[in-house]
Amino acid sequence: MKEYISANQTAKKLCISVETVYNMLRDGRLGGRYSKGNGKKKGSWLVSVESIELFKKHTTIKSIYQLKEKSSQGTLF
Repeated sequence: MKEYISANQTAKKLCISVETVYNMLRDGRLGGRYSKGNGKKKGSWLVSVESIELFKKHTTIKSIYQLKEKSSQGTLF
């Protein structure tokens, strides 16, 4: 049986915002499932722990400053 954690726990684990986790779930970068709410209660996302581990293994998250630093090393100006 697959293990799932909340979007908040995923955000903390990956050091990213919860909104970024939601975007990653919607576009398929993370695997999970959406549980619909009842009546006025909103639904919630649960993220597969396996997909988090695969994401961490195959992805490097870099800040915009790291990318700028790397790209400016080889320029003349």
